[in-house]
Amino acid sequence: MATDSPVVLSQYDPSGQYLAYVSTALDKQRVSVEPTSISKSSLVNENFLYLEGQGVYCTSIQWITFNETLLVVLGLSQGEIWLYSPLTNEVVTKLSTGSTFPVLDFQHSENSNTKAWCVTGDDTIIQFDMVSQCVSSKFKLDECKDLKKVCVVSDERILVASHQIFLVDTKTKKLVQQYPGHISPVSFLQLTADASAFLSGSQDDRFLNVYELETGKTKSVLAAHSNIQNVSISKSWSHVSAITEDGDIAIFEEPLVTVNTGNKRRAGKISKQSNKSITLLRANSSTRLKIFQSYVTEDTVNFSWLENATIPYFDQLRLQDLSEPITTISKPLPSLNSQQTRNKENSDISSAKIYKEGNATVTSGDNFKHVESIIKSLDQAEGEDVAESLQDKLNIISPPSKKPKEKRRANAGTSAVVLGQALKSNDHALLESVLNTRDEKIIQATITRLSPQLATVLLERLAERIARQTHRQGSLNVWVKWCLIIHGGYLVTIPNLLSSLSSLHSTLKRRADLLPKLMALDARISHSLDQLYSKRAVQYGKSQDQLLEEVNGNAYELDEEEEEEDVEYIEELDDAGLIDDGEDDSMDSDDEEDSASEEPAYTEEGFQDDDEMKIDVEEGYSDEEV
Repeated sequence: MATDSPVVLSQYDPSGQYLAYVSTALDKQRVSVEPTSISKSSLVNENFLYLEGQGVYCTSIQWITFNETLLVVLGLSQGEIWLYSPLTNEVVTKLSTGSTFPVLDFQHSENSNTKAWCVTGDDTIIQFDMVSQCVSSKFKLDECKDLKKVCVVSDERILVASHQIFLVDTKTKKLVQQYPGHISPVSFLQLTADASAFLSGSQDDRFLNVYELETGKTKSVLAAHSNIQNVSISKSWSHVSAITEDGDIAIFEEPLVTVNTGNKRRAGKISKQSNKSITLLRANSSTRLKIFQSYVTEDTVNFSWLENATIPYFDQLRLQDLSEPITTISKPLPSLNSQQTRNKENSDISSAKIYKEGNATVTSGDNFKHVESIIKSLDQAEGEDVAESLQDKLNIISPPSKKPKEKRRANAGTSAVVLGQALKSNDHALLESVLNTRDEKIIQATITRLSPQLATVLLERLAERIARQTHRQGSLNVWVKWCLIIHGGYLVTIPNLLSSLSSLHSTLKRRADLLPKLMALDARISHSLDQLYSKRAVQYGKSQDQLLEEVNGNAYELDEEEEEEDVEYIEELDDAGLIDDGEDDSMDSDDEEDSASEEPAYTEEGFQDDDEMKIDVEEGYSDEEV
């Protein structure tokens, strides 16, 4: 799902006739179900399910058929599971997990219609009895941490996934097998039709892996051109459609079949590129329309996109009509039926468009950026007819001198307040003004004053900048270091800390992987220099230590010569006597002392007869001995 889309979660029903999606409407989320076969020229579904309550939002969505009724299963953030009926627009049943942790995934068993499984934010695996609508089993496994997805294999075995994938025996509550995982958390997990393999995909990853269930070997790898957001698989597993972050559809034909191309360089390779791709554009323009969900069958592919940022539109294509590897489809601007007088926002069709949902920007109520300029303009307009005062005339004749503002050093208390405001309001410009501080003492004092609850948010923002701007790694690492040192005790108490700081973990891990290579390079350079110095020492007949001393001494002399060359000599100033070299002062001081002395100076006459000026020499020793 694109990050800039108001649609948070979406899912087609098993037949592809309805699309259930969760969108954000101001401060709450709403759930809607739209039929995919009716044109948008007429209003279709005006019924929405709003999630009431503070902090209540949807964390997972799934379609199930229970008692021959098609229902939408909503996993919520406060630990409840709602079974929503689109026909009656009401919640039929509410299942409780017994905790306040969010329900991250829900899976209904197709083999046994009376059992269902879910995973919660505290890594608890819960089994429900759909007949009594109660919890029948609940357990945790020490090996399974940071769980995100669940997939039912049989009545006694399930797959759970975090960064890695685990096969769990629900009867013995033990880990049966562990499969290779992904760098980021798993976001898609589905079993094949014959239950011999399963397909998995992760966030911010362009690869889909197919693993054999029993052996754990990688059967196939599907590679898209960009990161995959959503995946749809046909019932016979003949086609797989993937929505990329660019808003395109990548279609893979026969994903479970590996073909030997005969190329020796690609012998043993099991990766497959997408066979076909679909791109949606606005008619008579190069503007790309992003597809956010798709549904593929053996011969058709359905897809949906948003108009006016919130209204989903649908289309369907036959796979055999996609003759080119990349198919581009143009879509004109939607037009409303002329028989209607009101649109979906309940405004007159003939009236001017003064509001668009996609252009709406919600800001906080303390944004007074333009208030001062408006007040100044009003004051000027009101004071145009007022006569100038004597002080104003004096200011015009001799304007008061403005003292330049002194640049003050950053204050730790102020930086802590600004940093807290930037993290709470997600203001990147304000955050950059604080992160530009290079003084490590101020950084330490700022993080000390920072609230521990904001430490996780700060580490996420730092990880984003380190990943995008590698040249700032040195300065930003100081912030990361002190944040971990000062708030480390609080961070270890946060549940699911690895999922919150997964980007920081992966970024620092990639940087740390370069350390052995750099150390090996440093050892090679040191070894090469030692060999070079030893060869030169043998050539010049000197020891290696003497040669190093000479090299260092020559470098020091070069530095002194450069410093002397930096001194500028001006002949005119020297002739005028304006250059002070220190010699004249000493001479002048000696002359003053001589002139101030009134006693006569000693002469050569009588010098030998002066007893005071004779040198005392001890008897019995020569001059050399003395």
